[in-house]
Amino acid sequence: MQILNLLCLSIALGMMLWLKIFDVRNSITQFINVLVMVISILGYYFISVSTSLDEALIAQKVAYVGGVFLPIFYFFLVMEICHIEPKKIATVIMVMIQIAVFAFVCTIGQNDLFYKSAKYYSENGMVILEKEYGPLHTVFQLTMYFYLFASIGVAVYTLIKKRAVNRRGLLAMVILAGVAVGSYVIEKAIHFPFELIPIAYVTLMLGALIPVYDSNIYTVYENKDIVGEQLGKVGFLIFDAKRNYKGCNIFFANVFPEISEAVVGKPIVNCGAELQSLIDQIVKVEDAYKKNSKRKHVHVHITPFLLNERHYDGLVHVLANPFGKLKGYTIELRDDTDHYTALSLQESYNEKLEDEVEEKTKKIRLIQQKTILGMARMVESRDLSTGGHIKRTSDVVRIFAKKLVGGEDGLDKRFLELVIRSAPMHDLGKIGVDDAILRKQGRFTDEEYAAMKQHSEIGYHMVKEILADVEEPDFVRVAENVAHYHHEKVDGTGYPHGLKGEEIPLEARIMALADVFDALVSKRCYKEAFSYDKAFEIIQKDSGTHFDKKLADVFLTCRPELEEYYNNEI
Repeated sequence: MQILNLLCLSIALGMMLWLKIFDVRNSITQFINVLVMVISILGYYFISVSTSLDEALIAQKVAYVGGVFLPIFYFFLVMEICHIEPKKIATVIMVMIQIAVFAFVCTIGQNDLFYKSAKYYSENGMVILEKEYGPLHTVFQLTMYFYLFASIGVAVYTLIKKRAVNRRGLLAMVILAGVAVGSYVIEKAIHFPFELIPIAYVTLMLGALIPVYDSNIYTVYENKDIVGEQLGKVGFLIFDAKRNYKGCNIFFANVFPEISEAVVGKPIVNCGAELQSLIDQIVKVEDAYKKNSKRKHVHVHITPFLLNERHYDGLVHVLANPFGKLKGYTIELRDDTDHYTALSLQESYNEKLEDEVEEKTKKIRLIQQKTILGMARMVESRDLSTGGHIKRTSDVVRIFAKKLVGGEDGLDKRFLELVIRSAPMHDLGKIGVDDAILRKQGRFTDEEYAAMKQHSEIGYHMVKEILADVEEPDFVRVAENVAHYHHEKVDGTGYPHGLKGEEIPLEARIMALADVFDALVSKRCYKEAFSYDKAFEIIQKDSGTHFDKKLADVFLTCRPELEEYYNNEI
């Protein structure tokens, strides 16, 4: 029994260390759950090595930390995964009830409210603690069952509402919670010779917190470079409620070097006029805070200013606790020089500056293209089967376009440039596909494939929303068609609308060849990469059924360039 409890304790401590090192969100709810489990398993271990009734009862009280607090914090964890925020007053009441229950647990051995009696003896080297339960033990059990059914209710509600959550992970959490409670019931009903609860706790950690980690990592970790880059462009200066200086980041210190003379815990004095002006603007946010009945998310814009030929703008935020009590202030500072430069260029635009404006327009478009490409790569990072697909298909379209431009039957160069720019957006709609499907290892079921096919419709609407009113109409039309129709086939068997022949926009027919070719010569989770001979044989075979025949004929002539590209790429 001691060895089993020690093994469970080792696994639990290992899981706590794993979450601390690898859980990118550092969810306090997750950590509390694991900490409570570790404390409880430690209590069961102490029971197994106790030498008297008094020692065993003290260890039993430690073990009850999990029995009392794990159900409520596990419920909060389910709420967090379902993106449901409990009411603060309800949270306080629920926690206070569990604290009251644990207070009665602490009276074990002093009265008969929780345990009427307890006997200690050792049998075959195993410590046995026989208990006769009192009336308050029933209250403890009711709270445990309440949070189990509450967790199930939240999960069912979330699934009915079709919220964007990891459904399998959520179901696993609820099922394993039921298993843990079931283990407790079975243990009490048939009097097992050893405790099942430590094993149930370990099962909860291994089986439930891993799906939680999996759902977290694709929200922040995959984008940590983007987040870090943005934070490097924003300055923060923090004060407590009495306007005493609490700290700032490197960006702010570089803008106002005199901040190095400030003393933490005291007001900032002897600073420059610009910094003092910023600090004085806290009065504005104080007034706004007093007028805001909800007293949260209060901020005001600072007066823009020019310093060392750089333009700065930003906000002053109120820091408040969950109950709306003022805790301090944050001054957020942004370098807005690029924005002011752009306005200046717009106001002073004339023929002499036409070349400069054109150059800047190219840079802006490049930034926009990189932003769109970044979004596409974020989607691709969720898809285990298509690593590098965005870049390769875009390059294939570029190679293909060189053979399509010019000549008697050649296509317009500007049109082909629009197709090349649109290529990275062809799978943007996968952002709306459930992770459980997108990250599946292996082939899809019919239902999963049907869900995956919806990405073309989703992508069409996303591209339309993203590019509307900010891009030229021709580019918007081409990008919409590429995202919407690149899975259509000329014989009418494709999706989403079963278009035939020239009903399919030309740009989508071009994209289809690049998309399928990369899928053929690339390794996927459900297949190995095909040889070039096999891939081009399939393209030729499907010419006139899947692919536009004229386009396929031209595509086949690209073989030397494509082989050279993939040989260098892979």
